[in-house]
Amino acid sequence: MQFQSIAGQKDTKEHLVQMIQHNRLSHALLFLGKEGSGALQLAMAFAQYIVCEKVNGKQTKAAAEPSLFGEPEPSTINLQPSTFSDSCGECAACKKAAELIHPDIHFSYPVITKKAGEKPVSADFIKEWREFVSQSPYGNIYDWLQFIGAENKQGNITASEVQ
Repeated sequence: MQFQSIAGQKDTKEHLVQMIQHNRLSHALLFLGKEGSGALQLAMAFAQYIVCEKVNGKQTKAAAEPSLFGEPEPSTINLQPSTFSDSCGECAACKKAAELIHPDIHFSYPVITKKAGEKPVSADFIKEWREFVSQSPYGNIYDWLQFIGAENKQGNITASEVQ
């Protein structure tokens, strides 16, 4: 998800971009907003912005050199970090972030136990989470719990999940 796909919140988006440009990213950020405000989408767009290879000026050595498999040489554009106000949406990191499969982006969300006696963890519901976010990008906690069939159970993020 990119900042450009989120309606409004111009000041917040600019502030998040400036945090990266000025190298002032905190170890933790809490994205809190009223239902339907797009706080989750904003957090996901920011995570994608952080890992974007073009934003960070990270071009892997392999991408800068000719391919061993006869592919044409990529153009060598000198990208300066911190000059972009949105993620590119095209690099491998952006594509993985958009599909919710980037290895450096982790999600924790309330879940229920699948089997009695086991402690629930978010990873047990990752397929459902990806489907829910794609189907209901502005869904709330109630929608999520109904989606996973929680019925009248309360969703939790357990201490073992946090550890």
